Amino acid sequence: MSRSVPERLQDILDAIARARLADRLMSRAEAMHDEDGVSVAFDAILHNLFVMGEAVKSLPDELLLNSTEIPWNDIAALRDVIGHHYHRVIPAIIHSTVRVDLTPLEVATRELMHYVE
Repeated sequence: MSRSVPERLQDILDAIARARLADRLMSRAEAMHDEDGVSVAFDAILHNLFVMGEAVKSLPDELLLNSTEIPWNDIAALRDVIGHHYHRVIPAIIHSTVRVDLTPLEVATRELMHYVE
């Protein structure tokens, strides 16, 4: 069964929250020199970025035109890199994505929710 547009938008918001949590846990693990904890937290971040990309791919183009400041195609492309070219993932880009790029995505996603309610 296919998920609705509001459900997909909520998936993005939930994945943002989980990616941020995993990033905080990874920082703690790094401070404790816990390599296993860092690895698991990084994998959790990747999973949630993958979920965001998958959800974005399922959103109608006409809805995304309401937030042209967000690089929707790049979000979908990151999902493809994580899923198909995982060996090309650059941790520094992933960290920057979580720490810088998720805030505008969250704001835009919340605004898009108003178009579909």
